[in-house]
Amino acid sequence: MVKPKNPVGRPKKKKQSGKSQKNPVGRPKTAIDLEELVRICRLNCTMPEIAAFLDVPLRTLEDRYTKDREVREAVQKGRELGKLSVRRKQIQIMEDTGSATMAIWLGKQLLGQRDKHDIVTEDRSDSALDEAVTMFETLLKGKKDK
Repeated sequence: MVKPKNPVGRPKKKKQSGKSQKNPVGRPKTAIDLEELVRICRLNCTMPEIAAFLDVPLRTLEDRYTKDREVREAVQKGRELGKLSVRRKQIQIMEDTGSATMAIWLGKQLLGQRDKHDIVTEDRSDSALDEAVTMFETLLKGKKDK
């Protein structure tokens, strides 16, 4: 069986002459100023805070972050510059005031710094076993004497 060239119900495609202009679909892309984005990211703002500052929907910002390399690099650059500022301020606070408490707290919160605790354990497995055997023998002796 031979299929007809134009099945019933399907409209014929029109041939376009010359260059065709497509109608844009959806809204135009929201412009995001990359310099402003870097500046706001230096403050280690969250994505909702950045979206509010730039006056764009959060979903738009998140989509642009995942799909647009320039936006992603601007956010990362801003956050790294923010970390650099925190480190610089830590040193300044320690040198100027001698109060390291705030510098330590900022480092833990923003830079992932932490106190290192070394845990040293003593291997007492042999002595614990000897103690248990001695206690067991003592109990057995007490029962035999009765």
